[in-house]
Amino acid sequence: MSAAQNREQTVRALIAALDDYLSRFNGPGVADVRAGIGRFRGGPVREKAPHGIAAVDHVDVALDWMTANGEAPLAGAIRAAMPYLDWRAYDPYPREIIGETYATNHCATILIGEHGLIQAEDFDLGLFGFGPNILYRDHKHAAPELYAPFTGPNGWRFQPGDPLDWRPAHEPVWNEAWAPHAFRSGNVPFLCVYGWTKDVNIPAEMILCDDWAAVEAENQPLSA
Repeated sequence: MSAAQNREQTVRALIAALDDYLSRFNGPGVADVRAGIGRFRGGPVREKAPHGIAAVDHVDVALDWMTANGEAPLAGAIRAAMPYLDWRAYDPYPREIIGETYATNHCATILIGEHGLIQAEDFDLGLFGFGPNILYRDHKHAAPELYAPFTGPNGWRFQPGDPLDWRPAHEPVWNEAWAPHAFRSGNVPFLCVYGWTKDVNIPAEMILCDDWAAVEAENQPLSA
């Protein structure tokens, strides 16, 4: 098998594994994201140079956790594709607002999308992660968004100033267009499959809150 054939086979296997994972769920947004996968997954796999940043180390830790917690096949599919993935930081936010800790400890890779391994118009599917005990501060965006976390627990809120609602791994979250949201990893790095179903090129916006320091200092509940 040539290197190009191996890349294509591995990337398609990962996308199939992610679609299979999402098929476990029937909550809001899941069908929309899976419809996008079905629409675009057959396109050619592009030759893109792989790229890594320091935050990808958190992905390795998350994959170890997945392997130890019943998700070895999915973790294996992600690991197999790592040599072909283009990991980047998502940087539309001023660092003085998003915070240096998050800014330097998160990463994302687009599998299907305008800048993905498979071309798509106004749709993104990818992997997104960040380190343990980090808050992705309150923000909003035009793109309706699905997060399906492989790791947990993670603390979520959907109104600025609300307390965190700690939820386990494998509990998808759907954010409608421009709906406020923030979330915080627990003691395990956050890793998920995400989908943006339209308006993917409109930048996200921060929502200023005065409780970020307190939320960032919060401990993961023992019962979460």
